[in-house]
Amino acid sequence: MQKSSHQQKSKPIRNIVGLEVRRLREKRNWSQSDLARRLQLAGWDIERSVLTKIELRRRCLTDYECLLLAKTLRVTLNELVPRSPNMKEFFEVQQ
Repeated sequence: MQKSSHQQKSKPIRNIVGLEVRRLREKRNWSQSDLARRLQLAGWDIERSVLTKIELRRRCLTDYECLLLAKTLRVTLNELVPRSPNMKEFFEVQQ
């Protein structure tokens, strides 16, 4: 059974870096599998499906995972955080 677009939008946002991870990955012309493989070589046992959830902001990240993402993408931690995140979308009560 498919969910309506309204139901899909109501999923809680679990991280603020997912969209930047996707932007940085695409800037390098890497597929999700490419990034997952590079992260595995850096020591994170991650699958492409987990990376998809991160980019969709449906999975929380640990500080260690953020550090590995930044190192692998060759950016600073600050560059993983959006410049002006919409704080309302993180703190509004989900219906």
